[in-house]
Amino acid sequence: MASKKSVKLKGPKIVVEPPGPKTRAMLKRKERSVTDGIKIGLPAALEYAEGPFMRDVDGNVYLDFTVGIGVHNCGHRPAEMVKACKDQLDKFIHICFMVSPYESYIKLAEEMTRICPGKLTKSIFLNSGSEAVENALKIARSYTKKKWVVSYRSSFHGRTFMDISLTGKEKPYREGFHPLMPYVQHVDFAYCYRCPLNLEHPSCGLACVESIRTAIETSPLADDVCAFVGEPVQGEGGFIPPPPGYWEKIREICDDNGIVLIDDEVQTGFGRTGKMFGIQNWNVVPDLLVSGKGLSLGMPLGGVTGKEEIMASPGPASLGGTFGGNPVCCAGALESIKLTKKALPNTKMIHKVEKKRLNEWKKEFEIVGDVRGLGAMMGIELVKTKAGKEPIPEIARNIQLNCHKKGLYILTAGSFGNVIRLHPPLVIQQDLLEKGLGIIESAIAEESKKAGL
Repeated sequence: MASKKSVKLKGPKIVVEPPGPKTRAMLKRKERSVTDGIKIGLPAALEYAEGPFMRDVDGNVYLDFTVGIGVHNCGHRPAEMVKACKDQLDKFIHICFMVSPYESYIKLAEEMTRICPGKLTKSIFLNSGSEAVENALKIARSYTKKKWVVSYRSSFHGRTFMDISLTGKEKPYREGFHPLMPYVQHVDFAYCYRCPLNLEHPSCGLACVESIRTAIETSPLADDVCAFVGEPVQGEGGFIPPPPGYWEKIREICDDNGIVLIDDEVQTGFGRTGKMFGIQNWNVVPDLLVSGKGLSLGMPLGGVTGKEEIMASPGPASLGGTFGGNPVCCAGALESIKLTKKALPNTKMIHKVEKKRLNEWKKEFEIVGDVRGLGAMMGIELVKTKAGKEPIPEIARNIQLNCHKKGLYILTAGSFGNVIRLHPPLVIQQDLLEKGLGIIESAIAEESKKAGL
């Protein structure tokens, strides 16, 4: 049932060049009262969103290929989810699950057991993906009684203190916050376009995995690694999918060394890669699966779902939080999962269309060095020359702003900030997808010409 206040948005439509006067006024208010530690990516103050569109306070309507950084996989404000949240609001808003259990939390845990790979049967729900990563590490430490954690240099796991310790990128995430959490070892991901070992796949034989094994099985890590934390596809790191067989080999290393494999599905989960969870693109079952973002389509919620014996390790009252697994958020997540299941088949169309267009751009434009991704999680790496692969983050930013002025929201990513990442809603229709891609193509052509590339 649609809300009575629902407004049918159509777009993209720019009525005043952004940032418009009302947006500029709001940005000035932000400067006066909000910390400079929060950076605004695109100059448009939003007031309404529905389906694949967002409208700013100046009346501009944007097509959203960011979906709240991979959150609104089924579009903004789907009516079924809004109704579920309102129905729960009419019952009660909060009590704290540690005080008294309630239906939406338990039903969501049961649903996670059904949809997660393998025998991941026990869950805990928190307020965000960041908080869920922290709890997964607490559980792994409790279970293994070991201290080291291995993660990737190009990873992103959140902005809490523990999470930035896992995240390898110094700027903007870690700078100024040292000393960070000890006993974290960063290793290289299978970034085939920029192989850290200067090898080529498949002739490399996945040598990058063997270098990880060597690090784990050598002092001081040997026999003392509690967890290996990884995103199935690198998100902030540049939308980088590893090659076939990669995660099976990482699973083998974890098994050989008694390490808990933590699968961070905050960005890759809930249909983004064409599977319910990104790890399902490989024949691998993790020990703990971390969820967030698309789990609840905008409501603040994260989760850890894992094997029973591991999840049972922490003692009574050692996990939880006042607002973790809020009843309204859990009610919304139950509808989110239903909507995601319906949307999953559409990812085949999205991937087919995007892969075709992006590969055409790779042939046409010198600055398009690499295109890659799974399902509806595609990235475009921009370089000065194909031969030299010199990163050009300034062009990526200019393309982002160019698209914004034409009514399209996109994001950048990557270790160098030179990757355009595409996050269209999983429910998008082909004509609208093509329209958004057309805006990106024109922006690439215009900005590469301006730069003389």
